Amino acid sequence: MAQRIGIIDLGSNTTRMVIYDYERDSYFRLEDEIREVVRLREGMGRTNVLRAAAIQRAVNAMRMFKELGDDLGVSEVIVAATSAVRDAINRDSFLARIKAETGWTLRLLSGEEEGRYGALGAINATCLRDGFVIDLGGGSAQIVEVREGIPGRAVSLPLGALRLTELFLSPDKISPEQVAALQKFIGEQLQPLDWFRFQPGDQLVAIGGAIRNLGKIDQVRKRYPLSSIHGYRLDAAAISGMADRLWRDSLKKRRRVNGLRADRADIIPAAAIAYRALLQHSGFDEITISRPGLREGLFFEHYLSHLPQPIIPDLRRFSVLNLARIFGRDDAHSHHVAFLALRMFDDLRPVHGLDERYRELLWAAGILHDIGAIINYPYHHQHSYYIILNYTLYGYSPRELAIIALIARYHRNKGVPKARELAPLLDETDTQALVVLCGVIRLAEYLERGRRQIVRDLRCHADVENGWVQIETLTTGPAAIELWEAERNLDVLSMALKMEVELVQGVWIETETKRPDAA
Repeated sequence: MAQRIGIIDLGSNTTRMVIYDYERDSYFRLEDEIREVVRLREGMGRTNVLRAAAIQRAVNAMRMFKELGDDLGVSEVIVAATSAVRDAINRDSFLARIKAETGWTLRLLSGEEEGRYGALGAINATCLRDGFVIDLGGGSAQIVEVREGIPGRAVSLPLGALRLTELFLSPDKISPEQVAALQKFIGEQLQPLDWFRFQPGDQLVAIGGAIRNLGKIDQVRKRYPLSSIHGYRLDAAAISGMADRLWRDSLKKRRRVNGLRADRADIIPAAAIAYRALLQHSGFDEITISRPGLREGLFFEHYLSHLPQPIIPDLRRFSVLNLARIFGRDDAHSHHVAFLALRMFDDLRPVHGLDERYRELLWAAGILHDIGAIINYPYHHQHSYYIILNYTLYGYSPRELAIIALIARYHRNKGVPKARELAPLLDETDTQALVVLCGVIRLAEYLERGRRQIVRDLRCHADVENGWVQIETLTTGPAAIELWEAERNLDVLSMALKMEVELVQGVWIETETKRPDAA
């Protein structure tokens, strides 16, 4: 039975509410999201007293979130407060007021808890196995070590962008002396962390509004073809360049920086400088950005409470099936298209030479190729392409997302597949593989044209020396429409393999042969 839950993160700079629909062991979907800049830490300085204006902004935001949750039928709400409330000497009266206004009891997270939940969100979105997660917020920065996909030791440091700005930097014109003092402070905080160091195979993932904004600035500069920030890799040189440049600009000029939210223009220099120091200290040369973080970590703890650890066991597979279920395409047709496509891929491996990574992307595209039909049928391949690109598949890189979307886009279209605007995400091997994968899925789609699994299985036979491939379709009855459609669409696979491709109808005989799958 579907349920609806709200998760609120009351941070030092921003508060957000996310609302999820979910059915345990089946799917989850982000239903709504609302954000408000409350600047809860503003004016605290070294006194650690929440100021009246900041308290009122937070109370107003909580009231608004309460109304939204009630209107949308949210049955449960989890509200977490972090650095600013944690540090405040008047936090008890603040928490009591929020409860009086909304009825909510806020969970006051320790720095280590805040880091752990942020890491859970990132792990369940990126397939992070070994490395670190950084969450640089408004009041603090959490660094969490991850080993074998499980969060481990964590530390919370007073390196939040709003805190650092208030302690060291002028609101408008920043001086070199202020930057030097800030860098010295950050270095002193990081110096004891001898365990926060790059090891071969490690990955550094970052969450939070500051890194998303830095990533957006870089995406605009590079004319990045996707709108999503999730999975974007931001290299150390780009961060260092922004750290050098942003503090030199006036606040007015920063507000006009393409990709930067205007309400972060005053605190972004401190964030960039802090991230540069974090990379220099740890030895990583890039950061992978995860959009899911603390709020999602809280959700996953709830959603996966029946598991020993709140970690999705096979994230990539779950993400594909989750999206298929949301759009009503976890059906026999989609799974059979994926099955036939994988059968062709496996049988033709000596000819095309593609590895397991492409096989997995072909499976994902097979499951998702028809999700655009929820919009309309005539152009559903184009709608599938758009949905896959814009409905983030957790666990897949932007490059992999582009390949999956392109395979779905060309599963029924005439002509040679072209990467077009996504070309910057692909290398030469990907471009060549794309033609093979599109040729395969197009045939699989048409061999399942009647949506009745009449072509139960197939076998491919290749004569490389003489340049031909035979696809033997094993049917359980008349398959005229399937064979007719497939015969008309042999051209792309033939061109990709540089071989003649022929179809022949055979009879399916039940055996115990294992069906190919994504695993």
